[in-house]
Amino acid sequence: MSNGNANRSETSVEVPLTGQSFKGLEGFSSGSETEVEDVEGFTFVKRGEADSEVSNAKESANESDAETSLEETGSAVATDEVEPLDALYASYTELLVEAKQQRTEVIIGPVDSRIRINTVTTYPWRAIVALKITAKDNSKWIGTGWLISPRTVITAGHCVYMHDRGGWAKSIEVIPGLNDAQRPYQSGVSSTFKSVTGWINSKNRDNDYGAIILPSNYRPGATTGYFGFAVKDDSYLMSSVLNLSGYPGDKGGNQQWFMALKPKSVPARIITYEIDTMGGQSGAPVWIKVGESRFCVGIHTNGHSSGNSATRIVTAVFNNLQAWKNLGL
Repeated sequence: MSNGNANRSETSVEVPLTGQSFKGLEGFSSGSETEVEDVEGFTFVKRGEADSEVSNAKESANESDAETSLEETGSAVATDEVEPLDALYASYTELLVEAKQQRTEVIIGPVDSRIRINTVTTYPWRAIVALKITAKDNSKWIGTGWLISPRTVITAGHCVYMHDRGGWAKSIEVIPGLNDAQRPYQSGVSSTFKSVTGWINSKNRDNDYGAIILPSNYRPGATTGYFGFAVKDDSYLMSSVLNLSGYPGDKGGNQQWFMALKPKSVPARIITYEIDTMGGQSGAPVWIKVGESRFCVGIHTNGHSSGNSATRIVTAVFNNLQAWKNLGL
């Protein structure tokens, strides 16, 4: 059960469906019928203070590449790993050995139910981005994010701030709709990041969320469209289908893979589910679809054989996302 009123608010924001048209979400009620995204081959089977904003603005102001120009189509970030590693391990070095022996973000059950998304130039897939992350020590990592405005990408906090690799990332390349070598919306590199004290100071997984603000000369969300986001109560979430798509490292980190399922539980600050994920999908959107409207209710961050999980969008998280959204308009 949730505690306090933070999880009870029915707040939502408007979502552009194609980057040009807009549809409000205010009419959604607990009785609305949520849907699984129409993905060929996928079969749905049932089974406070910590949120105070922290920014690397002072650091990025001293970096000559704070406003980095967009990358040309086909550029790549090299990695020494056979399988690109999720940025989670840059804050949890102790999990790295375990990760190489057994997946930390896991396939739950005997069958991998993820389906590859090939139509990445259609909405909402094109509003989901692959992240190629360079830590302060120049090590390379991967993650996933999602656009909430023309220049604002939401992701896991551990994708922007890496406790065991020098803190704030040195730079992150954002690639919307990546599909192997195809970069239909090119890419942009940023060194301007946001997160919260609960993650930066305490490495608290309940507060594992952050944002990337893209440079002013790269506005992919104006073309791809972007996600809405909302605070929903326990009963609404438990009766809803959750959609999740991102860029897993076990598939090379350059392909988008999807699955959907209802939640397993909805504690106060997280959402747990048995949606199959793997490293690299950290930061992926967890969204609900009603008709042609989509709004995110969580930010995928962690995996375990007992259930993968997302940082839940409660009121404090919502307020930060709204402020960060405004920075990227």
